[in-house]
Amino acid sequence: MGQSIGANPDPSRLALVIGNSTYRDAPLVNPVNDAHAMTNLLGQAGFTVSSQFNVQRVAMMAAFEKFAADVRKPETKLVMFYYAGHGAQLDWRNYLLPVDAKADSAALLRQTCIDLNELLGQLGKSKDKTFIIMLDACRNNPFGSSYQPEQKGLSQFDAPVGSLLAYATAPGNVASDGSGQNGLYTENLVRELSVRGVRIEDALKRVRLNVRLASRGAQIPWETTSLEDDVFIFSNGKKKLTEEEQEQLLESDLHEWARIKLSRNVDDWVSYLRNFPNGRFAEIAQMRLTRLLTPVPKPETVSTALKTPATSPPAASAAKQQPVVAPCAAPAGELARNLVVGDNCAALVPAPVLPVPAAAVAPLVSITPESTPAQVAPPKPMSAPASVSPPETAAQQDAMQAVAQSEPATPAIEQSPNQSLPLKLQVSVNPFSAGRYPLGRKYSIGDMVIYRNSDLLSNVELKPTTLEVTGIDLDSDHIELNNGKFIIDSMGNYLRTPRGGDSDVPQQFNPTELQIGHAWTAGWKQSDRRGDQTVSINLRIDAFEKVRVPAGEFMAFRIEIRGWQQQRTQRTQIGYFRREQRIWVVPGINFAIKDELLVRNPSGRLNRTDRMELVSLHQQTVDMS
Repeated sequence: MGQSIGANPDPSRLALVIGNSTYRDAPLVNPVNDAHAMTNLLGQAGFTVSSQFNVQRVAMMAAFEKFAADVRKPETKLVMFYYAGHGAQLDWRNYLLPVDAKADSAALLRQTCIDLNELLGQLGKSKDKTFIIMLDACRNNPFGSSYQPEQKGLSQFDAPVGSLLAYATAPGNVASDGSGQNGLYTENLVRELSVRGVRIEDALKRVRLNVRLASRGAQIPWETTSLEDDVFIFSNGKKKLTEEEQEQLLESDLHEWARIKLSRNVDDWVSYLRNFPNGRFAEIAQMRLTRLLTPVPKPETVSTALKTPATSPPAASAAKQQPVVAPCAAPAGELARNLVVGDNCAALVPAPVLPVPAAAVAPLVSITPESTPAQVAPPKPMSAPASVSPPETAAQQDAMQAVAQSEPATPAIEQSPNQSLPLKLQVSVNPFSAGRYPLGRKYSIGDMVIYRNSDLLSNVELKPTTLEVTGIDLDSDHIELNNGKFIIDSMGNYLRTPRGGDSDVPQQFNPTELQIGHAWTAGWKQSDRRGDQTVSINLRIDAFEKVRVPAGEFMAFRIEIRGWQQQRTQRTQIGYFRREQRIWVVPGINFAIKDELLVRNPSGRLNRTDRMELVSLHQQTVDMS
């Protein structure tokens, strides 16, 4: 039954809220309370809300059918579905449990539960609408002792176009039912969504941070999105910022970065992420916070580690250090199963949860156009720790830095010249998702990459680029390339280039994790002898696809970038240049596979048409834990 609370309902806004608590075998405390809280919130925001509590299967199916019919009405534009209760996954499909659900087998689970994938498929048929799906449905032991599905929690499902899926915890994990009046996730969800004038994606980033800290890392919410426009629960008349307003916001962001960039105080990074959930350094801040929250080993376990000098290793040592990853190839339509492919192919494994870096690393192998790697063990899936705590002392962090900078052990894989062995490609076997991976970058002295440069329009080949890691300073988070001509941070974001000069902050091109739909922003100022430049860009991972470069074929995530840059000489302000860019990235590889850049001047003429493609790579270690 539809209801509206605290506001005149907006016919364009429609919501279905379900809360199930009274399960026979595994009752829950808070889902009905959670559903009431969401009903009140959405009613105040002008939604027409249909609320269902402790629903049996027949009534639940009827509610879905009516909801789907209302969604198809032409006046409906923004659609919200919220569910709290038990959920389960089977064969990569997600199921919501009515209170009369019974299961002692996989077959009975399918018969008595609601297939969420089917519901999402039906909703996806409605065009020109925006869908927000929120699931607080990952409690443990959904069927009590009668039956245990092989996989815990829910399975990853990449959001269809025009939709956002928000989960209480990472795929394959379970969520807390809460010790108060609401579950931990929904308690934070209602609080953050109630804030006026906040984009829903920014609110969800704050929810993720709050839940992560409150659960000490045991529960980390996640989202997958394909939203094409900003969505607000309470818009407060919010409009898109002008370029001048974006520049003012960037100034504020830069000021905060300057204050905390070398901080080892957890509270500084938490404060930044709460105040700037979509900030120009939010991805970097997430990585810094993860490092600070990751327990470090006792000092005695690293007391003998030596700091590596900022020079290349001797030839004999370098010969032992066989590098990093192999490219990938996969026949179209066969990403959903393991297969043996041709000579060039990297091992990738989907990761069920947000990564927390660990000390263990997996050796990989060199890539060149003439050689292909030996068999490589796939990297470990991501997993979250049961708890996280701040490091005990700065001295322990210094010891960890010494370990990170010491020469890696001799790799377990040796690469022989012209060796050509096929690899098993292990991309996500989930047919509904391309997977979710940590960025997985770990630089070592002597890592080297060569790029072919060419003009994007004419294909005229230009002078190639060679980059070599010649110094590592983890205190300042600087990785030196080519004896300081280039400087990047430990995520591979540039701070210095010969052409662009020095940036005041890292150029946040790389995210902490790679999954389709992941979006973030970046902005920086850089200067050289020719003048100053301010850059503001929006970035989004749009696809996981095959890309061919001189080094071979890879399965890579494609990052789409749009934005502007304002250029000033010493005497004049030239104006706003439009920037379009595509970058292809593979988890665990320290450098991009391919990079295409178009820049248009204020009159619309092309100013830059650059292409970089991987020719060869020497990388000693990779951390995909």
